[in-house]
Amino acid sequence: MVFLQLAEGVDDETWLHHLKRGDYSKWFREGIKDEALAQEVAQIEENGALDPRSSREKVKRAIEERYTAPA
Repeated sequence: MVFLQLAEGVDDETWLHHLKRGDYSKWFREGIKDEALAQEVAQIEENGALDPRSSREKVKRAIEERYTAPA
């Protein structure tokens, strides 16, 4: 959840910089130790057609599917 809060506060240029470098999937793989999430996020990172808003939303959904308790 902290990642999502930080992601919302980052400007588009910074978000895209880290997205294109593969930093998010690397962090999920190495820091969180969630290979499935890392692979899903890597696919998002590799999709150069996504704008910052769309890529953030896809990453957010991937995280929430795994780490948010059902309402």
